[in-house]
Amino acid sequence: MIVFDMYGVCAHFRKFYTNSSSLSYSIPPRTVVAGFIAAILGYARDSYYELFSCNKLDIAVRKMSKTRKIMQSLNYIRATTTTELVCPREHTQIPFEIVVGDEGVKYRIYVKHESEEIMDRLYESLKTKASVYPPYFGAAPFNADFALVGVFDLEERYGNGNFLKTATVIDQNYIMDKGLKLEPGISLFKDRMPKDFGTGREIKETASYIYDENLNPLNVKVAGNYFIIRETGENILFM
Repeated sequence: MIVFDMYGVCAHFRKFYTNSSSLSYSIPPRTVVAGFIAAILGYARDSYYELFSCNKLDIAVRKMSKTRKIMQSLNYIRATTTTELVCPREHTQIPFEIVVGDEGVKYRIYVKHESEEIMDRLYESLKTKASVYPPYFGAAPFNADFALVGVFDLEERYGNGNFLKTATVIDQNYIMDKGLKLEPGISLFKDRMPKDFGTGREIKETASYIYDENLNPLNVKVAGNYFIIRETGENILFM
């Protein structure tokens, strides 16, 4: 499994169910991370959804920086000609939510693809910091960078009903009934996000994810299997 960090100054991960107000998630949905990897490897927009679907590409996300959200108003213009880009006749103001942090915005990404060829290409790109398309955090003005953490072996285990500290964002469906232990200092957040895109960028599947805004691992009873990285001691759940 490849582990890398992606980071930037600001981010906007638009919630799929918002309309005129552009609200943002605090963490990148699985579809955003897949797009980030596609940009690094040089896959064009809308061309990689099957290749990077849930049954071929495993992705886990860990929040690495404390963030907050600010609301800005953007002027959207309606332009049907190049002239109207300079002298717009119609425009409207849209509330636009931006994720920021005192130390920037940073996430740790855990990736495992069924194709060794794709894993080798991704490793080389991360190691040399070479990207075919410039990656960004959800919106083109928010440039992002990346850094390789390493390549690690995964050990798969069955959640046998014991509580375990989980470092990554957790799909609510992976938690047993009454299987979440709330501890002091936890600021629990839950968001419903897309998991996969289909043809035409249609959302194929969504899920609800929980995480601690204060960056602590969550103590949960896992329904099904989870993964351990022995070198780092982290327990991982894929999105």
